Amino acid sequence: MNHSSEATAAFHDILTNEIAQAQQLHDLLRKENALLQKGSPQALQDLSEEKKTLLQRVEAAVASHHRFLERQGFGIDRQGTEAFIQGCANGEALQQAWEHFTTLLESCRRQNEVNGGAVQLNQRHVSQTLEILKGLSQGDKTYGRGGEAKPNATSKSLGKA
Repeated sequence: MNHSSEATAAFHDILTNEIAQAQQLHDLLRKENALLQKGSPQALQDLSEEKKTLLQRVEAAVASHHRFLERQGFGIDRQGTEAFIQGCANGEALQQAWEHFTTLLESCRRQNEVNGGAVQLNQRHVSQTLEILKGLSQGDKTYGRGGEAKPNATSKSLGKA
């Protein structure tokens, strides 16, 4: 079954938009990682707003993809996309674009995990510094139900010295 050239062209445009949005998100995540390494809070805050906007644009592009597949009578998952592509005259080019998009999304996911790890590490360093300033030692801690470290009520404070 070959889809109309209009449907094929429309799907190509959708994939091109998804790739562009995902590439921008990937670039922003790499920039975020560089800022996390430098420790630039204001720049990170500004980037956070840009990240929200980009995520919304990626979600809108994917929603457009899903609506298109539904109108064509296909499922909105990977199998539906690949089934549609197989019925296109230029299926190879669309398949390459689809694979590029899914690879970009996977790369974004991995970079976001790396960035999340860097944020957690920074938070741990800040917590440890605050504990030192409050006069807490590792032995002064107990653990809550979720495994999080909690200071004992009998902790010391540098402010009391």
